[in-house]
Amino acid sequence: MKKISTRQMIIFYFIYSFAIKFLMLPTFLSTGAGRDGWIAAGMGVLVELLILFVVLLAIERKGNTRWLMPLMLVFFLVQVLITLTHTNFLLGSTLYENLNKHKFIIPMLVLGVFFVFSKVRAIFRSGEVFYILILIAIFLAVLPALPKVDASEVLPVLGGGFMPVLRTVFDNLIYFEGALILLMFKGEVDAKKNFKRNFMIWAFVGAVVFTAFVFFFCSLFGPLSSLRQLGIVDVTGQNSYLAQNVRIEWIIVCVWLLLLLIRFGVLFYCCFSAVQKIKKLPLAAVALPLAVVVYLGFMFVPLGSVLDAIRIPVAIFIVVVPLLFLLLGGKRV
Repeated sequence: MKKISTRQMIIFYFIYSFAIKFLMLPTFLSTGAGRDGWIAAGMGVLVELLILFVVLLAIERKGNTRWLMPLMLVFFLVQVLITLTHTNFLLGSTLYENLNKHKFIIPMLVLGVFFVFSKVRAIFRSGEVFYILILIAIFLAVLPALPKVDASEVLPVLGGGFMPVLRTVFDNLIYFEGALILLMFKGEVDAKKNFKRNFMIWAFVGAVVFTAFVFFFCSLFGPLSSLRQLGIVDVTGQNSYLAQNVRIEWIIVCVWLLLLLIRFGVLFYCCFSAVQKIKKLPLAAVALPLAVVVYLGFMFVPLGSVLDAIRIPVAIFIVVVPLLFLLLGGKRV
């Protein structure tokens, strides 16, 4: 089987990560840090870059980390529920009114099972097709609204002190976990010469772009940025041309919906992969019970309360698990 190329891995990393970052995080960061939300964004992606570096080192090593898979499974199940919640919110607030939860979750679970039965490399290959649409969506959303940006809206810097920024990063650390997804594809990556360097360079570029977007978001909406609901989708409403050409706004909404669908499918696959690494079982014997667990979690688990309760464990998990993968991974391959 052909391995995943460096280019495919980099593109996939951004597709997976940007799905949440550009859509929901600007609001979450500005809610906690106010005008300094962009500083919280910069600190968050800095943490992610540090974790990414450790993850890339771990990918180059071969060893038995099966005992860590139960932790990975629980973490990815939480991520599945987060992605489902945000996807449902995006659909309910932009495309459909009174969206029935059953009509939403059943097609999503079918998509998740489809990802399980698909070839891994095909999933990464699809990213090479979709990333152009993502760049177009960012361009269409940001460029027309630039004349309305007022940088004075983010002044004074750190007017409320540094602790609210730190607390905001800590509270939202679960959204800066993009690097951890790569651990589930360890051994399937064609890690050639300069793999780490090239990956880190492009990841740094993505971190700068995201931080700049949050700065743009806070400058555009000012103190009201914490009251917005959907980051990049809300931006389209600030330009009269886009408001008159609703089709363009729909393009942006649909592209971000596509990103969330890919993110959900990959996370569902990662849950399946974690189970398979614990014990090899037939595909259907894992995929169908997993779909039932996700269904029950989405329908009955109060996600907000769960996230509030697991902030400290999540922070420890995100920092410690990559190090464990690195230490237990054995020698370089």
